[in-house]
Amino acid sequence: MSYSVFRLEELLGVMGNKITYHSPSRGSSMEMGAAITVLVFSQYSLPVSTSMCITGATVGVGLCNGTLKAVNFQRVGLLVFSWIMTIPVAGTLGGVLMGLILNAPHF
Repeated sequence: MSYSVFRLEELLGVMGNKITYHSPSRGSSMEMGAAITVLVFSQYSLPVSTSMCITGATVGVGLCNGTLKAVNFQRVGLLVFSWIMTIPVAGTLGGVLMGLILNAPHF
């Protein structure tokens, strides 16, 4: 636990700077945008993912540079692909594990 806490800043910097350049003011804008999005969705009882909100805010702040080259869309595409694949992979693993449990030998 303590190891991950000490490496959190490094991890956030690497992941964030692979999408677009970060600075303190940009980071504040990203966090505020993500927080407002979560609050609005929560007000209407809609499900929301904070990781998707912060990624969207990161892309939005990167696009404010006025050029599409400021955002690494290859990295964003990989993130979107991983979000899409999460549901079928988790469903398949859950089904396989349930099948193993139900068909396990009874002693």
